[in-house]
This record gives sequence, structure tokens and C-alpha cells, in this order.
Amino acid sequence: MTLLKTQIRPARTVDLPGLAAVLQDAFSDKMRILFSKQPEKVRTVLEAVYTGPIQRGYDGVLVAERAGRIIGTLLIEPMYYTPEENRQFEHIAVRELGMLRTLWASFLLSWMSHKPQENEAYISDLGVASDCQNEGVGRQLLDMAEEWARTYGRTHLTLWVAGTNARAIHVYETMGFTIQKSRRSWLLRVAFGIRVWHFMEKTVEPLPHDPGW
Repeated sequence: MTLLKTQIRPARTVDLPGLAAVLQDAFSDKMRILFSKQPEKVRTVLEAVYTGPIQRGYDGVLVAERAGRIIGTLLIEPMYYTPEENRQFEHIAVRELGMLRTLWASFLLSWMSHKPQENEAYISDLGVASDCQNEGVGRQLLDMAEEWARTYGRTHLTLWVAGTNARAIHVYETMGFTIQKSRRSWLLRVAFGIRVWHFMEKTVEPLPHDPGW
């Protein structure tokens, strides 16, 4: 049997439907709580989240592609939005979800957000299609995220992970991440059934110094 090669690269606009489908699949329970029980609405909102930065050429949205299909994705933050992009996203969110659901999602996401420091590359939205899990796709995305961080002079890779996600924590630890602190949130416990979250960090080795010989 011939194994299909997986390519890890920055996302392009044409990847948006596949990227949204992966996230909707990988985080289906959380997406229903945040956005909607209707998968098509979730995918529309997720596409809108990434459209502006990708169109501007932001290369910190990574995708894993295999045989023309997007099977994984990872976001490196901070990812910024222009005022016009924020207005467009709000318009789409309210149109698809309604005002109350949009405010609810914004409130919960604000509790889950993280503001990276200047030397930090923060990983979020790491997802792999359910039929492609346990094949090393997530590790490949993390490897590329580390290369991205090294290229842009970031010294630390960081992420938050649910305390109940033992498998993910094990993967991160085998790749050099360590738990730096934990937090408890009654709100996130009520919303997602997860009270404890761990902040994990990995030091990024700098690029070798080129003496110019």
C-alpha cells in the first residue's frame, strides 16, 4: 500500500472551506456550544474568522494537505484584524447566528483567549480530521509551527490545553512542552464540562548564527 504524502504549508484562500470543515469536525461539541448545532452555520462563521488574515497573506495559519484534501490545521497567534475585517466578521456572525448567540460566543471566547508576549508564538485551533487522527498529522503541524516561530525570532511556543485531554498533553510533553501553570474556571466548567486548563510552553532554539563566510 502506498502512503499518501502530507504537506504542511500556510493556508490559502481556497483552503478556507476545508479548514473550516476540519475545525468543525475536530471540535464539534465545542462548536455546537459556541456557535450553533447546524454544521453549515459553524463552517460559515469559521471561514469568516480566517478570511481577512489569509487574504492579506498571514502565514501563521497552517494546514495539512493530503491528496488535495485539507486534513488538519493550526493557528499561530497573535493574528490581527483590520477594522474592516472586524466589521465584516461581525456582520456574518450576526447574520448566521443572531445577535444573542454572537454575544454569547464572544463572551466565552474572551475567557478562553490568550494575549501572547512579544517573544511568544501561541498555538490555538490545532485540529485534525477525525479519520486522519493518530497518524502524526498534529505532530507535523507542531513541527512547522516551531519552524515558523524560529524564523520570526520567537523564543517560546505556548498553548492552553484542557486538563481532561490526557492524550494531547502526552503528545505535547513528548515534543518538549512542559506545564507552566494551571487555572480553574467555573464558567468554562459550566459551558464545556472542563474546569482545569494547563498552560504549556516549549523553548524554541534560535537559528544557527551565520558568520558570513
